Amino acid sequence: MIITPLTGVDIGVAAKAVQSLIAVVLDAKGVTLAEWVALRTLGTAADRVSQPSLRDGLVLALGVDATDATAVLCALEDRGMLAYDAFEQVGLTPAGRVQYDELHAAVVAVTTELYAGIEPGELATTRRVLATVTARAAELRSQL
Repeated sequence: MIITPLTGVDIGVAAKAVQSLIAVVLDAKGVTLAEWVALRTLGTAADRVSQPSLRDGLVLALGVDATDATAVLCALEDRGMLAYDAFEQVGLTPAGRVQYDELHAAVVAVTTELYAGIEPGELATTRRVLATVTARAAELRSQL
């Protein structure tokens, strides 16, 4: 049996499949993937986050430019999901916290079903391998 090497295509196909599944959950709540990434970042942060840091995190995570990332934050602010303090630190409003908690529960439910039957050790190995591939790709890219 010939075993072909694991390629970025394999990883990309799996990532897009999971992303499209999560998009169904988000669409039902009227939230975009970009908005979910921002809500999740704020929902899991220990404290408020600086607006530039949050914006730059969206740029990196979503592959968008700073203008698009700022537009995502403005849309969430307009919908009352996040608010800024006098120091440009941003956090979830009570409505934003409720939205995050509901979405988080829905995403956990669907991903739990997605990964059902896969051994925890295999999932841990997969996470470790993907983290290694990510780090190595960044290192190789910096050398080019």
